[in-house]
Amino acid sequence: MSNSSDQSPSVSRQDLDYWLERQTEYQRTLNVIESRGENSESVWKLRGKLEAVGETITYLQRKLNKV
Repeated sequence: MSNSSDQSPSVSRQDLDYWLERQTEYQRTLNVIESRGENSESVWKLRGKLEAVGETITYLQRKLNKV
């Protein structure tokens, strides 16, 4: 049973797997774009997404390790 005063959302392995898949997808896309020699706004957006996803993964891993 969940305590309603608990501000921390529950985290599952599925959540982590989802974000690991997004990280792989974004990294592959970034590699393709960079291999073409492009250095466009898309590259910067993908790098930003990768950074944010990496932070999300770190957070989820910490939450899962506390369980």
